[in-house]
Amino acid sequence: MKPFDKRITRRDFLNGSRVAIGASLLSPWAETFGGVGEFELGPDYYPPGLTGLRGSHEGSWEVMHGRVSGKRWATAKPEAAYDLVVVGAGISGLAAAHFFRQAKPDARILILDNHDDFGGHAKRNEFTIDGQTRIGYGGTEAIDTPSAYSEASKQLLVDIGIDVQRFYEAFDQQLYSSMGLSKSILFDEQTYGEQKLVVGYNNIPWESFAAQSPMTEAARADLVRLWTDERDYLPGLAFD
Repeated sequence: MKPFDKRITRRDFLNGSRVAIGASLLSPWAETFGGVGEFELGPDYYPPGLTGLRGSHEGSWEVMHGRVSGKRWATAKPEAAYDLVVVGAGISGLAAAHFFRQAKPDARILILDNHDDFGGHAKRNEFTIDGQTRIGYGGTEAIDTPSAYSEASKQLLVDIGIDVQRFYEAFDQQLYSSMGLSKSILFDEQTYGEQKLVVGYNNIPWESFAAQSPMTEAARADLVRLWTDERDYLPGLAFD
């Protein structure tokens, strides 16, 4: 990796536009690409001007795959001294840099990542299909609800300007229930001997749900035990 070095202020960091990222995209790629062609980034490429933060894309994995297949590169010596080097510019890496900056405002921080933009999976992914852009979740859709976060994590969201209350204004949480819809499981014929849709998942007693399924008696009992057994399998350990 050839690091991109930039001293960043707290404001720049929080705005998410001046993070010092060392991207493997800036590494010597000629050997890695082999027969897949040349790849070159323009001087004004970062951040992507048209599509924003794109998630994984062509150019973000070739160096890693080359390393796994045996490619080697000369070891680069750091061009400056840093107080903290963070490998991975995802949520955890950026949060680590943020908290370190809070504790040491004058620290020099270097963040390395194999993408040409930051955020890890906490952003959307874009795909081009028949000349049209398709946008899909990049991972944040599955992040646990912030209401269960620790106080430090909640404060981090505030620090970087995320208003979690807007979610409740923009997302109708009663939509499916108002239409009489709920979670269910479709059991396929190849595995269970018949195709059957069982509704009421986590909405009716588990004994009733299991009884309607085409699973074996042992599997039904295991499902009920999984959801209802209050046995402490790790005695002496705290929940969190």
